[in-house]
Amino acid sequence: MNIRPIANDLDLKAAHNIEISVYTKESAATWEAFRMRMEVFAPFFLVAESDAHAEQLIIGVANGVRLNHNDLADESIKQGVDYDINGSYFCLLTIAVHPDYQRQGVATNLLQEVIRITKEEGLQGIVLMCEEHLISFYEKNGFRYIAPSASEHGGVQWHEMNLIWQ
Repeated sequence: MNIRPIANDLDLKAAHNIEISVYTKESAATWEAFRMRMEVFAPFFLVAESDAHAEQLIIGVANGVRLNHNDLADESIKQGVDYDINGSYFCLLTIAVHPDYQRQGVATNLLQEVIRITKEEGLQGIVLMCEEHLISFYEKNGFRYIAPSASEHGGVQWHEMNLIWQ
């Protein structure tokens, strides 16, 4: 498996297809949100490729936005409109793995690369909202559970978590 920054519109289409195959229609990011994340936060927009095929097949995606705060109470965060290009926190909005490649370490590898890049960029930490069944995944990767979120984006009960190192 290879983890790398997104490179072009073909990558973006493959990544968005994974997003919409994993999240409900109501909670999946729009094409416009994906494009904005790629254009504005490219260093943090990662794809995972399978090395089991002659052509590099994109099997996972991670992305988000930078914020100047670590409070995720505002509904606009999940929609990706409340961001700051120079923000000191990274808000992870998507980690999605194609259903055929789940439970093979792809999400963990993507998350570890997001953590590495975020630290390398000198940010203070990572914040996120996840569904209840993913809390233990993030805890195993060093995140701390904060509380249930006030956001009900896409009709989902979200849970706030963070990994702060500064």
